[in-house]
Amino acid sequence: MKSSIIKLSLLLACVVNVNAQIKISNFGNYELKNGEVLQNTRIGYQTYGKLNTNRDNTILFATWYAGTGEDLKPYIGRESMLDTTKYHVVVVEALGNGVSSSPTNTSVENGIKFPEFSIEDMVDLQHKLLTEILDIDHLYAVTGISMGGMQTYQWMASYPDFFDKAIPIVGIPELSTYEKLNFEIFKYLLDQSAKSDAGDATFLMMEYSLGLTPEYFHDLDDSTEKFFKDVIEEAKEFDPNNLLSQMLAISNFDPYEVLKRKGAKCYADVFKGEALIIYSGTDNLLSPSANVKTSQELNAQSLDLNSKCGHYAFSCDLQEISEAVNTFLN
Repeated sequence: MKSSIIKLSLLLACVVNVNAQIKISNFGNYELKNGEVLQNTRIGYQTYGKLNTNRDNTILFATWYAGTGEDLKPYIGRESMLDTTKYHVVVVEALGNGVSSSPTNTSVENGIKFPEFSIEDMVDLQHKLLTEILDIDHLYAVTGISMGGMQTYQWMASYPDFFDKAIPIVGIPELSTYEKLNFEIFKYLLDQSAKSDAGDATFLMMEYSLGLTPEYFHDLDDSTEKFFKDVIEEAKEFDPNNLLSQMLAISNFDPYEVLKRKGAKCYADVFKGEALIIYSGTDNLLSPSANVKTSQELNAQSLDLNSKCGHYAFSCDLQEISEAVNTFLN
């Protein structure tokens, strides 16, 4: 999901050898899937590496919950997960993350709340950015972590012929009652936090409780007091209105609705490319069982990180993930 203490440690440990300016594309008043209109729609993006002469080396990298392209830099560059000496990487800022259209950067008329968007809307706008702004009509691969992994699955359902390889990392192909239950709690906590000027770190405490494992906390070097203090401070970095907008999208994630419209019963009915599905069997935030099932249906490659960091294996096990992704892409 979002930025974390684990991720911050990763950023300090990694040599970030890439840099790119955020560019903004405007799409005017955009009609969302639910019929609401997002006024003055803006989508932020960054590009790394060079588009080759055949225009067939582009990889789309979707951002995670509350994350921005800046958070993904440790995964991009020479000898990183996405090697920019080989690939043209397009990082797209998700709706609601504070860079693309979000409650905090979009003016709405008095009495009208910021419209509710979906993961499908995120992906449709990414496709629009690629085809209308960047003049890219086919991708080599789509990847993303956590909510970015959910976007990768949405790409497989919505635009299965647009790319060759899919790499969802600790994402989920469909929500079970378990995830929906947790997301309802998150929505309540974030709604209460948005209504309070004082803010509340309870949502982040719950995220760490679900996202990490007991083994991780058992081996934690910091004192309990320091951990709680760091979580409370970190929570102040995020606007609860932005968090809530993305949580609403996550909680309503349903790519099978798109598959049904196509007359398909599963991803394998429409997506004929290759897939590498990366998950952690210890993940209690996005349960791994749906990834295992989808991997079998697709006859895809898979990697179970089985990390003590649970959902946050994407930070703790970056080297293992990078090696697997590099092998798969090559």
